This record gives sequence, structure tokens and C-alpha cells, in this order.
Amino acid sequence: MRYFKKDWFIALFVSLFFLLSANSDFMKDVEWTAYDLGIRFSSARPANQDVVIVAIDDASIQELGSWPWPRDMLAKVTRQMSKAKPNVIGFGLQLDARESTRGLQYIQRLRNVFNKNWGRTGKSIKRILDQAQSGLDTDKKFTASLKKAGPVVLAIPYLTEQPNKSVSTNSLGKFAKRLMLKSVGGQLNPQENFLDQFRPDLIKTVGIMYPPLNDFVRQSNAIGHINLFQSNNDNARMQSLVLSYDQQYVPSFSLMLAVQTNHMKISSIHIALGDSLYLGKTRVTSDPQLRMYPYFYSSRSDKPAFKMISIKDIYNNNFRSRDLRNKTVLVGLTASQYAVPMDTPLGKLSPILVTANTVSSILNGDLYDRPGWGKWFQLIVLAIVALYLMLALPRFRVGTGLAISILFLIALFNLHFILMVSKSIWIPLMLPSLALIIGHITLMIKHVLESGVGQVKNELSEANQLLAQSFQSQGQFDQAFERYRKCVVVNDDLLDQMYNLGLDYERKRQFNKAESVFHYIIGYNHKFRDVRDRLERNKQASATSVLTQGTSATGNSTLVLNTTGIQKPMLGRYLVEKEIGRGAMGLVYLGSDPKIGRTVAIKTMALGAEFEGEQLKDIKDRFFREAETAGRLNHPNIVTIYDVGEDQELAYIAMDFLKGDNLLAYCQAETLLPVIEVIDIVIMVAEALEYASSENVVHRDIKPANIIYDKEATVIKVTDFGVACLTDVSKTKTGTILGSPSYMSPEQLAGKKVDGRSDLFSLTVTMYQMLAGELPFIGESLASLMYKIANEKHPDVRMFRPDLPQCISKIINKGLQKEAEKRFQSGIKMVNSLKRCRDKLDE
Repeated sequence: MRYFKKDWFIALFVSLFFLLSANSDFMKDVEWTAYDLGIRFSSARPANQDVVIVAIDDASIQELGSWPWPRDMLAKVTRQMSKAKPNVIGFGLQLDARESTRGLQYIQRLRNVFNKNWGRTGKSIKRILDQAQSGLDTDKKFTASLKKAGPVVLAIPYLTEQPNKSVSTNSLGKFAKRLMLKSVGGQLNPQENFLDQFRPDLIKTVGIMYPPLNDFVRQSNAIGHINLFQSNNDNARMQSLVLSYDQQYVPSFSLMLAVQTNHMKISSIHIALGDSLYLGKTRVTSDPQLRMYPYFYSSRSDKPAFKMISIKDIYNNNFRSRDLRNKTVLVGLTASQYAVPMDTPLGKLSPILVTANTVSSILNGDLYDRPGWGKWFQLIVLAIVALYLMLALPRFRVGTGLAISILFLIALFNLHFILMVSKSIWIPLMLPSLALIIGHITLMIKHVLESGVGQVKNELSEANQLLAQSFQSQGQFDQAFERYRKCVVVNDDLLDQMYNLGLDYERKRQFNKAESVFHYIIGYNHKFRDVRDRLERNKQASATSVLTQGTSATGNSTLVLNTTGIQKPMLGRYLVEKEIGRGAMGLVYLGSDPKIGRTVAIKTMALGAEFEGEQLKDIKDRFFREAETAGRLNHPNIVTIYDVGEDQELAYIAMDFLKGDNLLAYCQAETLLPVIEVIDIVIMVAEALEYASSENVVHRDIKPANIIYDKEATVIKVTDFGVACLTDVSKTKTGTILGSPSYMSPEQLAGKKVDGRSDLFSLTVTMYQMLAGELPFIGESLASLMYKIANEKHPDVRMFRPDLPQCISKIINKGLQKEAEKRFQSGIKMVNSLKRCRDKLDE
């Protein structure tokens, strides 16, 4: 029995234990927890705005009385909703029993006696009896309201457990059976061989259902099952599209609401047992047991995912008809004392809210897929984990095995979450993940107990070295240095890796940290490579560099130093070659991407030097958001943005390296371009701005300095998209005024929200300067300049250039209108005007 102590046996035992516990409540809870995290990590999706909830909430219960209410109240609510002409109304309520009215029974008996003994005499008494009977028959009133309500879907609550013998089951009525699914392919729960009896049912069979009254069903367009009573992990996160009951295939309430919303018929639903359910030719995403996994929509900007109207407002006619018109309306309980809360990824939700999320998921195509091969994939991964624990892990040292197991575990987690987030596929992988964790811990404890303390330290040293290498490859140099210093065994291999870490610090211009690394190496081997020379060079560079540990870069500090023997700096993944320009916020470098050999221009901005506190956080968020948006622009006259990021408190944008000069070179009287050439330039820029505006991107800082012109190739490129958002901030902590007020529109100077018309104003100022060699607005001070732009008319451009045609003057006058509504309303309109003017000049 010695094999009990063998690593392979312990690993096999752990793997078999988890295999047998796959369907335990504990494992289900773990899998559902990971499932919830996957939904939360997924990018926020908007709920279908056509789904509206009419809630029987606590306020309605307090005003209208305890539940259940008389059916005539529901009839009134139904009539009120019907007037708004919704697309479909779904009642997620239990409507299986007649409303008991003892007075109605007595009225019926009196009426029968009256008809038998008096016949046609006593018409007034008979009329009163008829009125009393009609007034007390609330079910009849509700039936009449359903008849006039348009498309209606009723719910069939159910219990999964088989009822006791003392409890009679409820059969589906003839009208309900007409609304069941008929188009079914395959066989229900086939058992052709011995193994088939262990397979799950193709369609779940429930114990008891509570179908609505036949009178109600007769007036409805569809009925479907809903869970109103049982709250556990499975019932909300995993919902059956079809249930088997009374030898019928009962569709889900959510499915039928989606079918009615899309104006489809029940006959368009086809069931393929063991595969999926189809709406016409469209497959509804589900697992082979026809269970769907809906997405759950969270609130966005404190706004609920779904429009919710209190039923008391409907009852009192205190609502807007447009809130229900052409909507999918769900009526159900949300009152805390009546609605059974369901466990969901968003917490506890009432059944009607769960239904709303499910309907929206079907309509939006947001259902998660759990493919049939997922179970086999899970077992294969578990088998791989078992083989790893049995055969591979015992061969490694403790540290190496720990590192590999961590990477293995990270790979499993990444696979689980990447499939959910990017592919909307859920494959439960927590079972093999837990087997890996518990198996590794068990084997590690066994090895620790068997090994000496010295051996454990050596292996942990190797683990720290591996983790340090991993941190270093990810750019986390401080964590890497910390791990290297924890290594007990210091050899040339370790010193070589630390030497490379020091070079990495040099590239990041963290010279003081590079000093610390080289000092550490000298403490073990002062003759190792050129470590002494490196140390001295870094001391010199540290004394002159402004990018030292704990300080922020300023707008005028350069990454490029003249110190020889120092590694070229890195910004993100880009190697900085040389400085090629300076601006108000930072510098521009010529760089390259070592991985693909691409030459780029890197614009840096030291945001921390100009902003602070909450303003800095807001500016960073806005900068990265708008820069990423601008990076998606694809136009021949807009510079291509390859990357945006932040490194060493420097925000940077990597963009295409352009040839040519900016238009400031052609704005002086002695360097002005021909009129036709200026018009062509402005046309290309206007077309670029029109494209950007169509993508909801506003430049905000159009000026000659931000337009590059390659005169030889006749190529125009607009730069600084995504950067110019900083010009909206009027003042920095150093007092620097960002942007170029001379080119700003009146509304931009006033701090108002701007659109593409503001960019066209700035472009017109640029055109004026390129034609006249002067700016249209000049002030002795910033305040004077802003006043002139906002209030005074510009000088006619022909005062400076009498040779210019009248059409040029008209275009400039329109482009420089103070009110945005009087300017060109789009870039294409300005382009058309410029082309007409150019044609006149060509004549």
C-alpha cells in the first residue's frame, strides 16, 4: 500500500474527487460565481429600450391595497395600457384561479329563481340582477379587457418538484394546448443504450404548472412558463426555453414575448432536440438542453437599465402614452413582500426584472452560448490537470512547479473570462482550476514536509527569479528588483538578469534606480562586466536629468541626453531616437517601434506638470478617451495615430512621421502660396474635418501649426486630433494658456460646447492668414483679442489683397460669422463653395 504516499496517487485521488463532485451544490456555486464575474467584466451593453416594466411595487401596494387585487382593477390597468397601443403586453402574474365573490354566487341563484318563476315580468328587477351579476364578475371584466388589449402574453407559473400524491396536478386546457409548441424534431430523452441513462434530459420536465383560466387564455396570443416561486442560482442565470408538462412542449414566457415583439407566429418556432430552438431560420443561443443564459444589464450613469412605471400611475392615468407606445410591456410584482427575489449576477432581482433582462437578451442577441462540446472540453482540461499533477509537477522543484502552476491557473482563468467577454461563450472551468489549486497545494505541503529547510529556500529562490523575470518582461521593474533581492542563491545567471534590469531602468530614464541595481551587483561581484562604468555614468545622468524617481516630467525636459554610454530611452514600447520639436505642453521625438521597425513621431505631454488633483485625473481620462477616438479616424488628410499611452508620468501619442512643413511657413507676406493652391489646401482640410465631424470628433485647435503640407507631394495632413481636447481647459496650474485664441471661435472662447462648425471657423481664420499674411483678429492683450473675436467684424481680406476675387471674400465672411448658425453648417458645404470659387478662377 506504499503507493498511497506517491505523488501520482495523491494527484489522481484529488482529480477523481473533483470529478465526482462536479454536480455538487458547492461546485455549482463556484461556477456561478465565476460566471457572474465574467458578466461583470464584460463591456457594458445597453438594454433593449423597447422593454418597459409596469411594476406592482411597494408604493402601489400601499395606495391600492394588498395583493392580490380584484380583477376589475387589472382590467382597468389593461384598458389604460391598451390606449397607448403597446407592441405586446405580458402579464407575469399567477392567474390560475377564479376570483371568489360570494355575493356573485347569491346573485346567480336569485337570477335563476327569478327566470324560473317570473319569466318576462319584473324587467326592472331582472335588469338590476343582471347589472349586479356583471358588476361582481371581475374575471369577466378582465377577460373583456384582454380581448381589446391587442397582443397579450400570459404567464404559467410552475414548480420543478413533483407534487405529493395528495396534490392534484393541473392539466392544460384546450385553449392552452393550442398555444403549445408543435414543431419538434428528434426524440424526447432517447435511451438507446446503457450510457444514455446517465445523460441529462433533452428537455426539462416540471412537476406542476398553474395555467391561467381558460377564459383568459382564450383572449391571449401566447402563454409561457415563468418561475415565480423558487429562488436559487439556476433559476435566474439559466432558463429553459421549453419545458415538458402534460405531454406538451411549453415555451418560456420570455421567448413568447420576444416572438410577439417581432410579430412572429408560434408556428415559426421549431425545436431541434439536443441542439437548439429556432425562430424561423434564426437559432436562439442555448445549450443542448434548450437552456438559455441571458446577459444582465446594469444601470448606466445612475439610470436604470429598463424603463419602470408604477402600476398605480397606470391605474390613475398618470403616465405618458409614448412611454408604452410600440413597447414590450411586462406587468409583474416587484413589491418586496410579494416578489420572490432571484439570485443574479447583479444581486437579488424580482422575477419580472429577470424576465426583462431575458427578453432584452433575446431581442438584442446578447445570450451567452454554452456549446454541447463544453462539457467534454471541461473534462479534457480536468484530465490535462490530472496528468500535470501526476506526471509533470513532481519532476519540478517547488519554486518552478509553483510558477508553472500559477501560469497554468492564469491561463485557465484567462480562457474562461476571454471566452465570456469576447465570444459570449461560457465553458465552466472552475472545476479543473480548483483541482489544480488543491492538487498543487496538497503536493506542495507533502514536498515541504519531506524536504529540508535549505532546499526549500533554494527552490523559493528559483521561484523568485522566475517571477522577477516575468515582472521584468511586463515592465514592472520595481517588483522585479524586489524579487531578485529575495533570491538566496546569487550566481552569474542572476547577476546577468539584474544587469539587464539596470539597462531597462536606463531606457526609462530612472537613473537613480539603475544606480541601486548596479550597486547591488557590485556588492556581489565588483568585476562583473562594465558595472563600475555603468554606475558612474548613471550617477552623472541622474544629476542632470529631470526624470528622477519621485518627480514628474516637465513640458520642457527632454528624454534625450548627450551622455555617452547610456541606453536610448524608451516610451512604452517605442525607442526614442532624437528630439524634433517642442510645444507648449511637451516635446516631439523621432522614434521607432523595435518590433515592426516602424518610424513614428512621438508627441509627449507632461500633464502632471500643468494640472493637479481632480483636474489632473479628469484631464487624463478625457485625453486618453479622445485620443483613442481620434485613433480610429481613417482619412487621407488626417495623420494616423498608432498608439496612445502613459509612461513615467508622460502622456504620449505615437503617430505617423510626416514629411513637409506646417502652414506657418506659408503665412508670411513673402512666402504666401498662390490663391488656387491655398483653396486646394483648405478644401482638403475641410474634407478631413467633415469626416471627423461625421465620426463625432471635434478638433478644437485648427491652426496653421497643426496642418502639415508636403509641397512636393501635394499632401495635406491635419495633426493633433485627440490632443486638442486639452485646449478646453483655459488655465493650468503654471498659468499657461493652452490652445491658440487667435484661431478660436466665439463659442469656444466662451467655454460653450463646440461642434464641427467651430473647427470651420478656425479653418477660415487659417485661410485668411494664408491669403493675407495677417490674422483677421489682432488684440493688444488676450482680453482685447477675445473681445474682438466675439464682437467685432474682421477686416475684409481684400484690404490686404485687392487682387482676390469677390467669392473668396464671401466665403471668408460666412466662415467668420459670430453665430454658428450663420456659418457653413458642414465641411462639405464649405468645400462646395470653395470649388465653385476655384472654378471661377480657372475660367
